[in-house]
Amino acid sequence: MYSKVKSAALRGIDAEEVLVETDVAFGFPGFQIVGLPDTAIRESKERVRTAVVNSGFSFPDRRVTVNLSPAGVRKEGTHFDLPIALCILKSSGLDMADGMEDFAFMGELALDGSVNRISGALPMIAGLRDAGTRRFVIPAGNRSEGTMVEDVEIYCAESLADVVDFAVSGRGLEKVEFKEVDFESQADVPDFADVSGQEHAKRALQIAASAMHNILMTGSPGSGKSMLAKRLPGIMPPLTYEEALEVTKIYSVSGMLDEGKPLIRIRPFRSPDHTVTPAALIGGGVKVKAGEVSLAHTGVLFLDEAAEFSKQAREALRLPMENEKVTISRVSGSVTMPCSFLAVAAMNPCPCGYLGDPNHECTCTVSQIRRYERKLSGPFLDRIDMCVTLTAPGYDEIHDHKPGISTARVKEAVLRAREMQDRRYRDSSIKYNSQMKTEQIKKYCRLGEDGERLLKSAYTELNLSARSYDRILKVARTIADMDGRNDIETADVAEAVQYRCGREIFG
Repeated sequence: MYSKVKSAALRGIDAEEVLVETDVAFGFPGFQIVGLPDTAIRESKERVRTAVVNSGFSFPDRRVTVNLSPAGVRKEGTHFDLPIALCILKSSGLDMADGMEDFAFMGELALDGSVNRISGALPMIAGLRDAGTRRFVIPAGNRSEGTMVEDVEIYCAESLADVVDFAVSGRGLEKVEFKEVDFESQADVPDFADVSGQEHAKRALQIAASAMHNILMTGSPGSGKSMLAKRLPGIMPPLTYEEALEVTKIYSVSGMLDEGKPLIRIRPFRSPDHTVTPAALIGGGVKVKAGEVSLAHTGVLFLDEAAEFSKQAREALRLPMENEKVTISRVSGSVTMPCSFLAVAAMNPCPCGYLGDPNHECTCTVSQIRRYERKLSGPFLDRIDMCVTLTAPGYDEIHDHKPGISTARVKEAVLRAREMQDRRYRDSSIKYNSQMKTEQIKKYCRLGEDGERLLKSAYTELNLSARSYDRILKVARTIADMDGRNDIETADVAEAVQYRCGREIFG
């Protein structure tokens, strides 16, 4: 007897509908799963058989064939256990209630018949909802994720027996409701007021956060580079529901979603160690997993000691920084994941770390300093919009410990700039000044005569690239937006040039 049940498969953070088809026929007893299943799905045969029996049902002593349709697409994950078991029981004569064909089922089965939590429930629910499915049965362990998706009916199951009773009667499972989420809370983000001094660096980070401009901070150990970077998410605008849902999908697929916090409410801050591999940074593996660039989506990717990262890892960042997405190709197909992040790099000025420090003597030779600076390639630096140099605070600054400007104060200009960008790009495919293309730069970054003269002088004397020219204009546009001005003034251009060309490596 033939039967089918709806479920879902993931490709990256996108989901597509999968029909679990089962045929129970006379013949030599056997259990086969086809449709390009991975190892976890092939091993589900023993989990499903044992869970069905331990739940009080009879497993058919016949030839059982399960097909995961479409058969030409590879399937991964243990969430097919529940729909496979239910479909087998349906083929064995289970009479399901009207309307059950509209449900999608997902869940991993334990040997005692209980339904275990799965990874990727949120993107599967959201993806199938967009494709037209509105009713779902998911594990009780994924209850919190179910509350995050609008316009759907979600029922949570503790065991296979509960699911079967629900499939027969249409009753018995807990229904969860959508919950509105407050995105204003930044309680977990440290405050800029904790950092005494470094007002010029705070100004640079303020500009960077206003339009997602990548930034490089250079300074001796203890100058506050890491402290400032960790406080950057706090001055960025709250996540929108759509942004939060997208980044939460990434964490759900990666199995990194906290059960008590089903939706990411604060912009991510990722700080991979300098020993990270290119695959861990960009994403990859036999079973494709999100890399640090995707885990930092909508937030901050902090590269502490950027010069110590491997050349392969640093250069692998170039395309994600430019394209805001990463495509990972495997024999089974390609997976594309979003990675629109604010890159914040930090490095010492020299190998010993004390070049230019008033309190320590630098022990490096000129050639060592040059070699250290050249670890960051020209193409990588071309994708950095701003550069700021920090010096270690003096004794008086530390001893007095006067609170610096607060996150709330710093955030005011950021929100003002974002509002101007929202209005400007309302009918465009971009959101930030840093994303402007040539046509938009010509339209929105017009300069006066003095500004043109200054920019021409900087371009000629500093031997800048065309990409540097564009990025100076983008930063100048952001500085004007922070003040609520439509016109870019000469002072805006001068400040943008200073951030772009403040280090010798740009000269």
